[in-house]
Amino acid sequence: MKKYIVFLLLSNICFLSLEAQTVKHFVFPNEMEAVILKKGGGKSSMKLNYNKATEEMVYSDTDGQKKALYPISQIDTIYFSSRKFIPSGKGFEEVLLTGKYPLYASYRCRLSAGTQNIGYGSSSTTAVDNISSLNTGGEIYQLKLPENYKAEPYTVYAIAINGQNKHFRRIKEITKIFPELKKEISDFQKKNKLKNNNDGIISIIRYISSL
Repeated sequence: MKKYIVFLLLSNICFLSLEAQTVKHFVFPNEMEAVILKKGGGKSSMKLNYNKATEEMVYSDTDGQKKALYPISQIDTIYFSSRKFIPSGKGFEEVLLTGKYPLYASYRCRLSAGTQNIGYGSSSTTAVDNISSLNTGGEIYQLKLPENYKAEPYTVYAIAINGQNKHFRRIKEITKIFPELKKEISDFQKKNKLKNNNDGIISIIRYISSL
């Protein structure tokens, strides 16, 4: 009986681990209710999730198949509760701050198999075929990671200064954008034990804006 219970616990742990790994290439663990504001007026609501690997807003149709929201050129803003996403390039970015130094976050994901890096748009036909069945332009979209593939999510931040976006990924890179505040930024990070995540980056930019 004890062995059976242990087996069940281990099975649950493995399942949760695989599930966590699966959603690494999405912003949310599940599709979330979203409000879509369209350019020129009008809005609609539907459940969406953001795929970091393909940089697309995706949804499930009535058959449970994944499709990409298209065309994004007609979209002004997408709200997930209080979180705000706007089109940027071929994908979307989240608006983290407005004001003196507007701050944006682009969520991306690097997919790899062993030592070979792959990704959406990869020239490796085998890699793409193994990972996804993908058509842009609102066609059917499926993404399933094989067991030997690894998802490595990362975030590229952009801060708007005098109409130009300065990109960075870590707090220490902000000191290159504001070299005259290097000591202040470093001291503030250490004092508040800030990490290289949205909360930490937002705190730093708010602090810089107050100086």
